[in-house]
Amino acid sequence: MTNKIVEVLAKILDGLNKNYTLDEVSKIINKEKIYDNQTVGVAFSLVFDKVLSNKLKEEANRKTPSKNFRLLDNHELEVIGIDNYNYLIHLVNVGLLSNSDLEMTLEQIMMYPKELISKDDINWIILISLIDFNTDILPGSRVLLYSSDTIN
Repeated sequence: MTNKIVEVLAKILDGLNKNYTLDEVSKIINKEKIYDNQTVGVAFSLVFDKVLSNKLKEEANRKTPSKNFRLLDNHELEVIGIDNYNYLIHLVNVGLLSNSDLEMTLEQIMMYPKELISKDDINWIILISLIDFNTDILPGSRVLLYSSDTIN
């Protein structure tokens, strides 16, 4: 099921990359009828949990959201690629990644071999950042559920 969730997350991220809203992405995924509702729900739940936790962190710190952005040096740009960097910046603008998440993602990408990294690789890294157990877990999050739990 984890592979399916990653596939759905990739579709969600791809839709966001094409400037679709989350509602439009949801309608597209449901229209395809490739994935069951539970898998789609888990993927969207992870996305919403991440976006909400980022907003809650900003409110808790009472800081205005940072308008800074990170510039890559030539070596980093060569490894990451301009399209992948634009993709990451878009995810920051949508609210899926915070500036610290972006920095962590860039550090992990730099650990990859010299070959050009694909968007699938980036989506896996983002999945890992979505399931970060070191952060506060929102009440009602699907992360707290076990596979044996049922939702009424």
